[in-house]
Amino acid sequence: MFYFDNASTTKLSKESLDSYIEASDNYFNPSSLYLPSVDVKKNIEETRNFFLKKFNAKAKSTFIFTGSATESNNAVLNSMVTRKDKKYLISSGEHSSVYETAKKLKENGYNIIFVPLNKNGSVDTDKLIDLIDSEVAFISVIHVSNETGAINDIEYITKRAKEINPNILVHSDGVQAVGKIKIDLSKLGVDFYTISAHKINGPKGIGGLFITNVNKFKPFILGGGQEMNLRSGTENFPAIQAFKTAMNNVQILDYSQKKNLILDNFKVDYYLVSDKKCVDNIISLCFKGLRGETIEHMLESKGFLIGTGSACNSKAGQNRVLKGIVPNEYLDGAIRISFGAEICEKDCILLASALNETVTELNKRLNK
Repeated sequence: MFYFDNASTTKLSKESLDSYIEASDNYFNPSSLYLPSVDVKKNIEETRNFFLKKFNAKAKSTFIFTGSATESNNAVLNSMVTRKDKKYLISSGEHSSVYETAKKLKENGYNIIFVPLNKNGSVDTDKLIDLIDSEVAFISVIHVSNETGAINDIEYITKRAKEINPNILVHSDGVQAVGKIKIDLSKLGVDFYTISAHKINGPKGIGGLFITNVNKFKPFILGGGQEMNLRSGTENFPAIQAFKTAMNNVQILDYSQKKNLILDNFKVDYYLVSDKKCVDNIISLCFKGLRGETIEHMLESKGFLIGTGSACNSKAGQNRVLKGIVPNEYLDGAIRISFGAEICEKDCILLASALNETVTELNKRLNK
């Protein structure tokens, strides 16, 4: 099988797996007081500092380990959206863990405003900035779109937002940005930043959240007071160590040639969403009058695994993010191709050929 769905998840690397297995021998509870537990706790704190330095987090920032990026995103929104006399700006292009939480909060009477998108899936920055006033308390804008690969200018958004209203707090979901673009949290200026291990060849079930000011964060998982009373629950030490290994091995690769190889070898009509302002490891494109899931299954029978968009939205019908930015006649035919380091140029040519065959066959069935 040729795997072209790395934006959904990545293969656990041997190095991360080895770290997980090695750390599993230290099965002691980090909250206990005997020496083996103290050593585990010390290693967790060293790993926490590793992440803070790796991302150049602001002084006095902290980093907490969570069970997933979904948990991190939920925690931020439920912590920030607390007053019904304030406004909260949420990009319409957010991952479902942000979008669905915001939608639920809106149903509960909070003044959530969803900001529209540009044609490539990035947030309409001008409209976002125009909406900011003294009543806006919080903004959430994804750093790199999980659907289209569009890069949002988080540094500019944060700077302008805080110039207009210094009390605004800004969150960004950086899950698809890690390992694809350079991230410097001190430059970005955000108050919260979400990351995940399984998108960078680490294990599933471990995520993280950078918090600039812990006084602005309200924990929503309560219990034994782990993670500095910010996220209770016994720490998953093996996953934490494997996450560190994955992060330490991340390399920002240039996928532009592989992206171009696929697009240049297409001989069928398509609508391209992922333009030059998107990361090169994600290609979002649509085929007129076809269904993305049909294309997906036919390609699977040929040995190629792709996505129809975010795995979290795969059963939701039409793609929420693409709706409104893609012509209606192309919308049902949306697919997402996403690369990993193991994909070679020959694989890309083979995928393009398989897609040509698949789309041509489907068009013939429909007498196009």
